[in-house]
Amino acid sequence: MSLFGTDGIRGQADQPPLDEDTLCRLGAVLASELARGQSVLLGHDGRESAGRIEQALARGLASGGVNCVHAGLVTTPALAHETRLGAFEAGIMISASHNPARDNGIKIFGPGGRKLADEVEAHLETKMAAGHAVEGLPDAVEIPELEGGTARYEAFLHEEAFPALDLSGVRLVLDAAHGGGSRMVPAILRSFGAEVLSHHDAPDGENINSNCGALHPEILAREMAGTGALLGLCLDGDGDRGIFVDEQGRVLHGDAILSLLAIELDKRGHLEKDSLVVTVMSNLGLKKALREQGLKVVETPVGDRAVVAAMESDGLTLGGEPSGHIIFGPAHEYTGDGLYAALVLLDILVEERRPLSKLASLFEEFPQLLINVPCQPDKPDLDTIPTVMAAVRIVEEELGEQGRVVLRYSGTENLCRVMVEGPDEATVKRHTDALVAVVQEAVGA
Repeated sequence: MSLFGTDGIRGQADQPPLDEDTLCRLGAVLASELARGQSVLLGHDGRESAGRIEQALARGLASGGVNCVHAGLVTTPALAHETRLGAFEAGIMISASHNPARDNGIKIFGPGGRKLADEVEAHLETKMAAGHAVEGLPDAVEIPELEGGTARYEAFLHEEAFPALDLSGVRLVLDAAHGGGSRMVPAILRSFGAEVLSHHDAPDGENINSNCGALHPEILAREMAGTGALLGLCLDGDGDRGIFVDEQGRVLHGDAILSLLAIELDKRGHLEKDSLVVTVMSNLGLKKALREQGLKVVETPVGDRAVVAAMESDGLTLGGEPSGHIIFGPAHEYTGDGLYAALVLLDILVEERRPLSKLASLFEEFPQLLINVPCQPDKPDLDTIPTVMAAVRIVEEELGEQGRVVLRYSGTENLCRVMVEGPDEATVKRHTDALVAVVQEAVGA
């Protein structure tokens, strides 16, 4: 079984691969293969298990002569930015993103603040599987705090990314998901002059993502009522994505935001090659909206790393996923960041002097239904299962150009995702139910 999934290592805290022994060995492998006696920055999103995971990793790293520094409660993009500045050979974010508190994970960033390439992860897995010896493992490691905290990230936003942005008189509503952005994100928004009504910003180790944040934007939508806010922002646990709510309290589809950004950035001459990179999960409504504006769409497999790879390969400046991951190419070093996306959007709203509901209205969502089917851990290749492929062909032939089917395994959980888009909700549900039954019979747990 692979150690790394689509976004780092993920699992239940204190269970393999997040048990103490595996983490100590991983730290030792990272010390020999990645950090090589330099310094590593460690941060977390507020889960109760973060301290134990951090200490186990630090012990393994210390056994290889690596110094660790503690960034504390922080977002993934802020930790990646600090790693990018050059003082650290690597950065490790301890987070399970949108997952519940019992889960945790590890996202590793290399010297340039970028996620590890597939081949590097494969090499680390090989070393782990070979039983890398750990010698000189200390009983405990004292980890000093990062001097200045997230001040350098804030300075980047003010001085490089948005030097002219003034949010004085702008009211915003924030749902921090009791996660890594609970303290820093409202503070940074206020530093631009905004009035911030901040909710779910008191992590206690157990409440991260619990009925709040990007998984439950309907809660923020209700909290916006009567506030007069320009927009609402729902972060996920580690702050690398955001879901937006317009001034009317309407939750906007991630593809509506991507469509808006592509159109508005193109007007300003900032959309390279008139193209946007999205994944196969993006709604057909996005393609329709951009096609009508003369813009092009590049499609990739699921995952922000696939989006980044296509952006770099084609020299493009904007990409993302409907889940709220939005990536701004060289301007933000290809890092998904809910706060950065919000600031880009706010910059547009302030300049256009038009409400978010109007700017996002060009996107019309095709009816879509996604069902997660618990599946076998070995995840057999769906393309090799005749009953599944036959069922898919039947649906695709009936939908034609008015819909599509996406079947894929989750990279972090034992789930098979069954998604159908079509011309109306009844048709979509009928086809989805039929496909789910076939998938359950073929690969169901």
